[in-house]
Amino acid sequence: MRLKMKYISKEKGLLLPMHYNYVLQALLYNTFSNEIANFLHTEGFTLNNRRFKLFTFSRILEKGSRVYGKRLAELKSQLNINSKFLTRKNSKVEEALYFENGFSFYFSSPKNFLIEDIGSRAVSIPKSILSGQEIFIESIEVLPHLSFSNKLNIKTLSPVTVYSTAKIEGKRKLTYYYSPHEKEFPDLIQKNAEKKYVLINGVKPKGSLNITPLYFNEKRNRAVVYFKDTRIEGWTGVFTLEGEPDIINVVYEAGLGSKNPEGFGMWEPYEDRRSQDSEKKHDKD
Repeated sequence: MRLKMKYISKEKGLLLPMHYNYVLQALLYNTFSNEIANFLHTEGFTLNNRRFKLFTFSRILEKGSRVYGKRLAELKSQLNINSKFLTRKNSKVEEALYFENGFSFYFSSPKNFLIEDIGSRAVSIPKSILSGQEIFIESIEVLPHLSFSNKLNIKTLSPVTVYSTAKIEGKRKLTYYYSPHEKEFPDLIQKNAEKKYVLINGVKPKGSLNITPLYFNEKRNRAVVYFKDTRIEGWTGVFTLEGEPDIINVVYEAGLGSKNPEGFGMWEPYEDRRSQDSEKKHDKD
């Protein structure tokens, strides 16, 4: 199930960090009931000693204005904000995103009790604090249930990431993020999707899941996100998914790939307007 959550401020706009995934995740955890938040933080859903949260969220749907320097200082004064907007702890320059009319994003989970908990709590306790600013839930929309075929094109609503880690000299960890053009990318997507399927349904899926880039440029579609102080690489773009509808539905609700509860792996079906325009032109001819 998927929600669209819209937040506003009583002030003339609000400011968020350039890399806002962490503050959005904090907003979600603060909205959950204490019982659910503690469960997700300390336990989650476990499979073979691996923990999953089984939720994800999108990037902010509105396009914020990047502000820094004098303009950022003016807005902080106008909005009475004392928070620092640093990309990393050791950053020296502040920069932020300014949203004049609030912001909205999607929240998704295959576990209905998570959806029900966060939805009811947001309505009953509409005020939250985000980056030192009071915000209020303006609306919550339950999106219609979707049915999927064995093959469809998808557009990312947040970057998709898969990775592996290795220890260097037994100490420092090295994290390698795979590109969609590397063979490990679809393999890890498939393995991750299978684990989520087992957690949700209690059995292994009948078939596999395959992902291939459709409209994708490695330079243009690389997304670097700092979550707290950790650098994460992900990928945006349009991809083709192939698999049984049941496993496609799992990654629609729980997210594709890794780091879903950090705001990665959300997508929506993509309709190719170029193909539609071509067909319309052909019909006219």
